[in-house]
Amino acid sequence: MKKINSYGKVVNKDIGIRVNANESYKNISDYELRDITEEIGNVKFNRYPDDECNELREVYGKVIGVNKENLIVGNGSDEMISLIISSQITRKKVVLTIDPDFSMYDFYTSVSDGVIKKYSTEQNGTFSVNKFINFGEKLSPKLIIFSNPNNPTGHVISNEDILYILDSFKESLVVVDEAYYEFYGQSMISYIEKYKNLVVTRTLSKAWGLAALRVGFLIANKNLIEELSKNKVPYNLNTISQVIATNVLRHPEKILENVEEVVYERERLYKNLKNIEERCSKKIVFYKSKANFIFGRSVIKEEIKRVLDDNGILIRYFKDDSFRITVGSSLENDLVVNVIESAVLSREAVFNENITN
Repeated sequence: MKKINSYGKVVNKDIGIRVNANESYKNISDYELRDITEEIGNVKFNRYPDDECNELREVYGKVIGVNKENLIVGNGSDEMISLIISSQITRKKVVLTIDPDFSMYDFYTSVSDGVIKKYSTEQNGTFSVNKFINFGEKLSPKLIIFSNPNNPTGHVISNEDILYILDSFKESLVVVDEAYYEFYGQSMISYIEKYKNLVVTRTLSKAWGLAALRVGFLIANKNLIEELSKNKVPYNLNTISQVIATNVLRHPEKILENVEEVVYERERLYKNLKNIEERCSKKIVFYKSKANFIFGRSVIKEEIKRVLDDNGILIRYFKDDSFRITVGSSLENDLVVNVIESAVLSREAVFNENITN
């Protein structure tokens, strides 16, 4: 079984800035907290939670424009992904995804003893949808899954291309993981009735700033919801998470303000990082993103990691030369840029001095 490293295992008490897990840098306001505390005071702690999360499904359905019958709620979108894969995949059945993408697809496929096949993207995350389809047609996948925007590259697949994939694999279940949808703005939810093989997953952990609650959603046509619900664990989402999530979802206008701020900071962070790239002889490169993070690659990744660690800054590193920086507050973003700049340009100065000598 594939092993997965949790974010918690790499966090230590000396870390001052955590921009590694794509969390929101904003906590809920004191006003919201007071309102939530009052509601929690009415919770009957001796009773099991609502197994069907009826009120939460009703409220979230209104936010995204679907009926509550089109929704399953889970302990994060991770559980929803696990539910889909476990219900579809048995020994040697094929799951098709792209590389790189969210590592939990590998994990849940291995749990079900399935086989995961990956179509490799370009360095910046782009790929030919035609070639992806040709690649997949040779595999006869039971399930196709990908994040959009992509985690970790931030690249997006257009709705038109996703529809092409759906039409090309009518016998396969196609799962679009929209964990970062709010930072992009385009969704496949409006197609769930037309395409009976389409599933969309969402989360409140990113744009909504509720990572501590672990609340996620599965969205599909009613027949598919009924079928997948048969495999859902009873009482899978605790009452506290249901109460808080329902309260926050009643005020969607607040999340729009937060998303606008994150998108502004994302573009500013990207511009400043590209400025470093342009000054360092191709030792580092950053890619345009439609999520709440910036993806990069560097031939001196280990040196960058050392300097960031020394300054108490934690970003996400991958096995190859790539890494990912979550958009933080304005101050956090500036500190990250300054430290990376000092690491890269000091290395550049040493390189130029050696050439001169």
